[in-house]
Amino acid sequence: MLLIECDGKALLRAAGIATPESVVVDGAEASALPGAGPWIVKAQVPVGGRGKAGGVVRCDTEPEVRAAQQRLLGASIKGHRIQRCLVEAAVAGHDEYYLSLMLDPAQYGVRVMLLREGGVDVGQAGAAQTQSRLCPPDTEAMAAAVAELAAGEPPARRAALIVAGKKLARLFMDRELMLAEINPLFVGADGCIAGDAKIVIDLNAAERQPALTELIENAPAIYPDAIRKLRDGFDYVEVDPEGEIGLLTTGAGLSMMLIDEMTARGGKPLNFCDIRTGLLRGDPMRVIKVLGWIGERPNVKVLLVNIFAGITDLAEFANLLCIALERTPVLRVPVVARIVGNRFDEARAILNEKRPDIAVEEDLTAALNRVDAILRGASA
Repeated sequence: MLLIECDGKALLRAAGIATPESVVVDGAEASALPGAGPWIVKAQVPVGGRGKAGGVVRCDTEPEVRAAQQRLLGASIKGHRIQRCLVEAAVAGHDEYYLSLMLDPAQYGVRVMLLREGGVDVGQAGAAQTQSRLCPPDTEAMAAAVAELAAGEPPARRAALIVAGKKLARLFMDRELMLAEINPLFVGADGCIAGDAKIVIDLNAAERQPALTELIENAPAIYPDAIRKLRDGFDYVEVDPEGEIGLLTTGAGLSMMLIDEMTARGGKPLNFCDIRTGLLRGDPMRVIKVLGWIGERPNVKVLLVNIFAGITDLAEFANLLCIALERTPVLRVPVVARIVGNRFDEARAILNEKRPDIAVEEDLTAALNRVDAILRGASA
């Protein structure tokens, strides 16, 4: 889960990494500005690409700051409403770097990356410019990788990068992070300053990380998906709050594949969902909650159910789905159910009897084609 920048920077400061002088505003009242200016006003939303979306504004005067705050607060970036702005004193006279530590499960390690220049287009850096090392998830190994990557830098800058690398590595391990990225990392005669913070936490480690849990619980409107996970014990993440396709699915990998497939077809899925059918145990409440969350989004035009059952009893699930749909009046859209696996025939018979309006498919392509047809009919 991606933290908003001000929360990520709070973690950096606690780890001993400096950040620009700043203040967080939510529109309730005007706050004293940090420093003498100029300033950077940044929308605080848990999504990348804020700069290119107009969510980062440089201001030279106090009236410009107030105008930027007024314009941003209440607006949306990629479907996320801006509820807070971070106002920072601009940093000058420093060189810019990009420093990141990223969990790489496929390679069983952590990818350490250091680039000479940061900025919004850092992802477009060519292979010759990209410096990275794969190392074990160990604080000393990651710090050593940063030192190796900084070997060609001038002595003072190299020393500052090594210090920042050690602190970031310790934070990464202590907080069990999935990503810790600073872009740009300002490096000057007085050391390093984190100009931005992209911190991704692992919600599965929440029980071992009470400080992170408290951070999330203090901002339920900003982290609704995380609040759901902590409260209800399964994954429901809105990938596009303006999406048209609600998903009731199980299996993290299958759910992500499904989202990719629908997006490639030009669809707009609302959410990722791993409802974990093995934990339903005859209780429809988990299904009811998901349908209720989907029903809160006005753009949803169709519900796609995708359940691949191994030990799950599809007949039991079919009954729970019928109950949940009946108890969720807020969701009144066509339903396509792709179910496959244990007791499929019995499940199809139950749905045909109790909810003949549901289109039941065993083949995924056929189910997706039905979804496409519904969306075409809705837009006609």
